[in-house]
Amino acid sequence: MKKIILILLTAFLFGNEIYFMPHDGKHAEKRLFYLFSHAKKEIKITMYTFTNKLLAKALKIAAKKGVKVIIIADKKEAKYKNSIIPSLAKLKNFHIYLLSGKSYKNGEKAKMHVKAAIIDNNYLITGSANYSYSAFYKNYEYIMINTDKYLIANFNAFFNHLKILSVNYRLSR
Repeated sequence: MKKIILILLTAFLFGNEIYFMPHDGKHAEKRLFYLFSHAKKEIKITMYTFTNKLLAKALKIAAKKGVKVIIIADKKEAKYKNSIIPSLAKLKNFHIYLLSGKSYKNGEKAKMHVKAAIIDNNYLITGSANYSYSAFYKNYEYIMINTDKYLIANFNAFFNHLKILSVNYRLSR
């Protein structure tokens, strides 16, 4: 209980927003839809699982307005049958990259498990939630939205590092 109070107090003091799912799932999904669809220049996303059609729609709205959308997804998970990644890879203004985690000794690959988004270098969205129905409406998850420039700069640097390690993913248009 003390940890939850500390998180809420921090969010209140620093102008952040926090959503706890599944209770706040609908509000969190609506807020992300708004932020994505109203972006002006660029959206950067790192996401393990992306199956949420409403958030994909918000990204499509932004891309149609000329917003550059860059997504780094887990290589294995992006090929999952319900993944939105292959359909987004076909669209204009979408730049999709795939990344596996480091290799285990036995040759297996770990996961690209980061869940974050940066919108116009003004908003940082982080948390435990994937962009999936289960994350917003079934699982116990959280999403924080932050406007702290120092944190945004650090996540940008991390995003750029992951992008260097990633492989470009394109399908025929």
